[in-house]
Amino acid sequence: MWEKDGAAKEALKHFFQNQLTSTPQFRHSPSRVTIQMFYYADPNFGDLSQFKLQPLEQLVSNLYPNKYVDMRVIRLHYPYMNAEILAKYLTVNSQKKSWSALTRPFMKNMPIVKAPLAHNMPFAVQWQNLLPQVANDKLTTAIQGVKYQVSGRLGRRSGSGRSQILRKSIGTFQFTSHRSLVDVGRHTFSNKNGSITVKVWIASALFGANALSRHVNKKAVESAAAAAPTPKL
Repeated sequence: MWEKDGAAKEALKHFFQNQLTSTPQFRHSPSRVTIQMFYYADPNFGDLSQFKLQPLEQLVSNLYPNKYVDMRVIRLHYPYMNAEILAKYLTVNSQKKSWSALTRPFMKNMPIVKAPLAHNMPFAVQWQNLLPQVANDKLTTAIQGVKYQVSGRLGRRSGSGRSQILRKSIGTFQFTSHRSLVDVGRHTFSNKNGSITVKVWIASALFGANALSRHVNKKAVESAAAAAPTPKL
């Protein structure tokens, strides 16, 4: 099984060599394997109309001849919708600009929703900067905060001095709130000055959380009432 998963990872890596991807996640059952991965394809670097997933799906399916392969390869239109992809995106752009020059325009254009957050907003609400990230179309999230940390020899010249740690953040984080999701990702790369690690945290606020909770509780009460035996007269 692990050999097949490794071969599938190599196939995905080769197929998406010109895109930024998250680490593939594998889930196995006796008759099924589910593979989920996010990717970001920049339209400025290639014609995406010619980018077809069918050959990849067929190749991966051949690796698991006795199982149904459920491929969930999801395209993200913005790199800040996945922490690992954002870490790689920052890495790529750091080859062209210094970290300080990269930070200013990136943070300025980040679509942050500011507190206070209206957690009682109804389902399917339309609001600027909301990013749908939950497939049930009832619970919607919006970016509430982004933070990244870069550690290593950050100078662009060969033989730069001692290691540094650069931290930048925008927005707010609520790590203990049930209405918040925090996605964490990292990417390590090497350049002429050694190894550099980029860590990213993306906090997303849940909208409609209270409404969804009330909906679930209502359904539970209705199901319990329907299952209760009818009293005999």
